[in-house]
Amino acid sequence: MKKRISELFAKSDWIKPVLGFVVLFILCAAFSPISSKGTNIFLKFDNLSNILRQVSEIGIISIGMTLVIITSGIDLSVGSVLALAATLTAFGVMDWQLGFSLTIIVALFAGALAGLINGALTSWGKIQAFIVTLAMMTGARGFALFIANSNSRNIGFGEAAAPEAFKIFTTSFIGIPFPVFIFIGVTIIFSIVLRKIRFGRYIYAIGSNEEAAKLAGIRVNWVRTSAYIFAGILAALAGIIHSAQLYQGNPNDGIAFELDAIAAVVIGGTSLKGGKGTLEGTLAGVLIIGLLSNILGLHGVQKDFQLMLKGAIIVAAVLLQEGSFRFSFVRK
Repeated sequence: MKKRISELFAKSDWIKPVLGFVVLFILCAAFSPISSKGTNIFLKFDNLSNILRQVSEIGIISIGMTLVIITSGIDLSVGSVLALAATLTAFGVMDWQLGFSLTIIVALFAGALAGLINGALTSWGKIQAFIVTLAMMTGARGFALFIANSNSRNIGFGEAAAPEAFKIFTTSFIGIPFPVFIFIGVTIIFSIVLRKIRFGRYIYAIGSNEEAAKLAGIRVNWVRTSAYIFAGILAALAGIIHSAQLYQGNPNDGIAFELDAIAAVVIGGTSLKGGKGTLEGTLAGVLIIGLLSNILGLHGVQKDFQLMLKGAIIVAAVLLQEGSFRFSFVRK
């Protein structure tokens, strides 16, 4: 029995992060503040729904980040792409009068274009992904600031304002915010892509051994570029949701979102070396980040300490994931 459990853990990369989420959820419930009425604040439906709403944007970004990291890449531009898409969305519905559908298309196209540039320069230009996406992070943010003249643009409703259809991103179904269903849908779609479709197998092959993938006839450059395009589109989708949730497009939003996404992906068991990872694990990683932020917030822990804790968790997750905790100098 013990051997079977060990084999299951070895074969299923998502089990550890899912178990981690379950354990953390139990701990959060056990150490939750109690209201004056004697109810567990953490377990209140409104609080749990709020956690899901808060993680939906980072979750959508993390799906794209997972694809990129599995190919042994990285994308530091997703936060800026989110800000650009949010800014385009606000100006599209308020100033340019593009309407609901065309505004969404423009925002998603901007994300796809950013991903295409990242992928092309990384794949054909042979420039390190860190440098390319760092440049895109700066460029996309700068373009958003240029469009907005360094100001935020509020989104209003009513006559000569945003289309009523835009409110779909702010509605709830059975008490659960609509963006949560978008996040779940995106997760399911790309889980199927990674598990059942040839493109998904190619992504793993490139991350595991790029040279072997080339010899096998895989169009490595195109597949890697496609991963970056998907990451850009999903970051833009998160930006659209972000602007709808806040009723504004702010070119300064999305700062450090890429770090939360990377943290969620790594905590979810995806290897930064590439070739290994699951979206089920990423989903668990996103929820772990959300639970930590929520319980620390309920206890009044300051934001700066939360950031330091996230940094420590990322390092710990990488060490445990790669087996680096068995420091080589101990064996020497």
